[in-house]
Parts: sequence; C-alpha cells; structure tokens
Amino acid sequence: MALVKARATGRALETIWWIALASGVGLFVAVAVKMLLYPHEVAVSEGAVGLGVQSVLEGVPLYGETRWLEPPFVILHYTPLYYLLTAAVAWFTGPGFLAGRLVSVLATSGTAVVAGLIARRRGSGVAGGVMAGALWLSFYQVVFWGTIQRVDAPAILFEAIGLLVYVRARGRGRLGLGAAPWFVAAWATKQVMFIGLLACIADLLIEDRGRPSRAARFAVAGWGPILLLFGLLTLWSRGGFWTATVLGTVSFGHADPPWVIFSNAELFFGSPWNMLMLILAAWAAWLRPGDRLLGLYLGIGLVLAIAFDANLPRFFPPMLAMAVLVPLLLEETRSRPQFRAAFAFALVLTFAVHQVYEMRSLVRERVLSLHEGNERLALAGAVRRHTSEEGPVLAQDVGMLLSADLPVTMADPLVYSILAGNGAWSSDLLVEGVRGRRYEAVILNRPVEELAEDEWTTLWIYPARQALLDQYRLAETVTCEQSWRFLEPTRYIYVPEARP
Repeated sequence: MALVKARATGRALETIWWIALASGVGLFVAVAVKMLLYPHEVAVSEGAVGLGVQSVLEGVPLYGETRWLEPPFVILHYTPLYYLLTAAVAWFTGPGFLAGRLVSVLATSGTAVVAGLIARRRGSGVAGGVMAGALWLSFYQVVFWGTIQRVDAPAILFEAIGLLVYVRARGRGRLGLGAAPWFVAAWATKQVMFIGLLACIADLLIEDRGRPSRAARFAVAGWGPILLLFGLLTLWSRGGFWTATVLGTVSFGHADPPWVIFSNAELFFGSPWNMLMLILAAWAAWLRPGDRLLGLYLGIGLVLAIAFDANLPRFFPPMLAMAVLVPLLLEETRSRPQFRAAFAFALVLTFAVHQVYEMRSLVRERVLSLHEGNERLALAGAVRRHTSEEGPVLAQDVGMLLSADLPVTMADPLVYSILAGNGAWSSDLLVEGVRGRRYEAVILNRPVEELAEDEWTTLWIYPARQALLDQYRLAETVTCEQSWRFLEPTRYIYVPEARP
C-alpha cells in the first residue's frame, strides 16, 4: 500500500515538475524574444563586442596594431571565431545588437538540444533528454549570458558537441578523435574554453590507469591545432593576437582581490537551485562510473571557473554537466518510487523558489524594462544635452553613447585598463585630447577626484586625471534609479571649462 501511495505521489510531483520546467523554458524564450527585439545595450560589453564585429565587416585587420593606436580603439580580445560568425550574420541583419544576440540565442538553444542528446546517449530516455535540455535553459546564468552579444554561448555549444561526439565514439569502442575539432572550435571562440578537452584527456588517463598512449594521442589531436593556431595568429598579427587575447584579458599586475572572486562565486554557489543541482549531479557521477567523463567535466569546470575569476559565464561547463547528470540520476531511481518522489519534491520546491525569487531581477531587467523610454536610456538623453551629433565624446559607458547615436572614441575601456595595467598600451593620446579640450564631453562612472592608480578598472583614464581637473568642469550628474546587473548607475558629465 505504501509503495502504491509513493508511486501516486511521485507521478503527481513529476507532473508538477514538468510544468515547472516548461515555465523555465518559457522564461528563456520570453527573454530571448525581448533581447532580439531591443535595439540597445543591455549587458555591459555588448556594445564593445558589436563594434568589434562591425570592424571586421569594415575590413580592419583582426588583431592589427591600429586597433590600439588610434580611436575608436576597437579591440578583439577573444579568439576570432565568434566575431567571424557574427559578422557573417550581421552582413544580412546590419549593424547593432541583433546579429550577435541571434547567434547567442541559437547557440544556447542548440546546447540544450545537445545536452538532451548526451543524456539520451547515456541512458536517460527521451524524457530525460528533454529534461536535460530544459534544465540547461533553467539556470540564471544561462538566461542572462546566453541571450546577449558575447562569445560564451557559441563556445559552450562547440564544447557540448565535442562531448557528444566523444561519448558516442567511446560507446562504440573508438578513441573519439572526432571530438577534437569541436574542442578546437570552442577555444577558437573563447580562449579559456578548453574544459571539455581536459576532461576527455583525464578520462582516457583514468581508463588506461595512467598509461598515456591514448590520452597523448587525444591531447595531440586537440592541443596540437590550438597551439598551432595560437602561434600562427601571433606571427601573422605581429604579436597583436598575444596582446589582445592575453595581455588584454589577464591582469598580471592588478588581479581581482579575493573578495571580488568570492562575490562572483557567491552568485553561483549562493543559489539553492544551483546547489541542489550540483549535489545531485555529483551524486549521479559517483553512482554511475560509466559517466566518469561528465563528473570530470563538472569538477574541472568548477575548479577552473573559480580559478579564472568566477565570473558568471565561467560556470557554463559545470552547469552543462549538471543539466545532463541530474536526469541520469532520476533514471536510476525509477525502480525506487520513494526516492524518486523525494527527489521530485526537492526539485519542485527548489525550482519554485528559483523561478519566483532568484529570477525576479532577470524578469524585471530583461522582460519588463526592455522598452523605449526606460530609465537606463535616460542616461543617453543626458549626454545629448551636452554634446552635438558629431562629438567627439569620451565615455566609460559605450552602450550609452550608442543609444545616444554618438561616435565612440574608446570602444572598450575595461580591456584597455587591463592593457594599461600590463604595460601594453599607453593613454597618452587620450591625455593629449583632454589637455587640448578636444572632447565635447568626458563621461565617467565616478567623480574624477576618485580616480586612483590602484583601481585597475579605470587605468584607461587615470593618467588624464589632472588634465580633467584642470581643463573640464562637472556639468551634470545623472543617476539611473532602476537596478541593472553590473551597471554602475551614476554618470558624471564633464565639459570643457570654456563652455557656458
């Protein structure tokens, strides 16, 4: 009798669970549609990436020296594949955010499909495959970063395809070398996306009990082309590729302090939904030795996400592993209805909290606020009050300038701050422009008096601090009262002293 009751309870909970998952997919679709229709920057750095794509269409050498020697200082600080793919789409759609977001949305959706295929291949059945895809789309980080104009979504898609090819090949007794080109493509999209390659090499090492012959072959098939491409691109660009993708992304002398990394990681580990998924996924990997690869992918992904600064998209690989492993764990409980009902209850309860509480800021930012006239666009309106259509304007917020239809002088201040901190770029040209009052306005995210040598995010403008104090005055301070993640809310608009 208890068994019958447990099965009935389990079926009811599973029905609720599927409804909950459908709501998660619905939220992803709603955010994706709003993002595709919205013509302004939403996430900081989207504008810089879009300018990079446009520069490719205009024929600017991918990693040419001119990119960091003269305005608008458009730099490609990732490996080139995303820019090339998006440029091909932008050739049809035109400039703006649509092309990059379309590539990301399609890639994120494709990763959901591949996650389902991996789960089915590992024995989850059709329902488990659908669940894996829906779970992938349920994560806050995936909805946030997987719908914007950035490299992360295509990179994880290529990794997922590589994992699928490897899993299929290993299931047929083959080495799986066909996965290597996909892992190379993942690296060619985002230079730190090599978790899948490491996981496959580790899987072969463990299977062969430390004998490196097969693992070495796989490593050569994957790392060989990566190292070759790295060397060729560096030589072809006369060092520009190294400058952009290494010196423009790694702050050797100004690393994030531990509290920043902890704060970033907290956004992942502080989520009850993420933690439940992580525990269940780790349990599945422990119970199912045949899914060792997915367990390795989960573990290596977590370690490297934290090591690389714990920024939200760094967690894409472990989240992909979690999305695949959890349905496999549920499949293990099919003959144990009490356990299955308990898992379903935990998933339903935690997912409800996730959707109602954790995702509320995303719904507000990406669904309710994406319309003309929102408070963020008021920042662009303030800039127009102090400038003409010709500019030039120097600003830390590139998206604000794009919304104001003003020319961009510095396309990616954050990357140039990293370059400056690494001694790979000098802001002398900007300093001269400030001294000569060439800019109609200089717009900062903090008062000029607060610019400091030990704050690495503003190293692009810090050398001009004294010139700004001497030659410019504060004309207006405007604040966006609406909360947007990663957006500093206040703009300080400085104009030349000679102007009324």
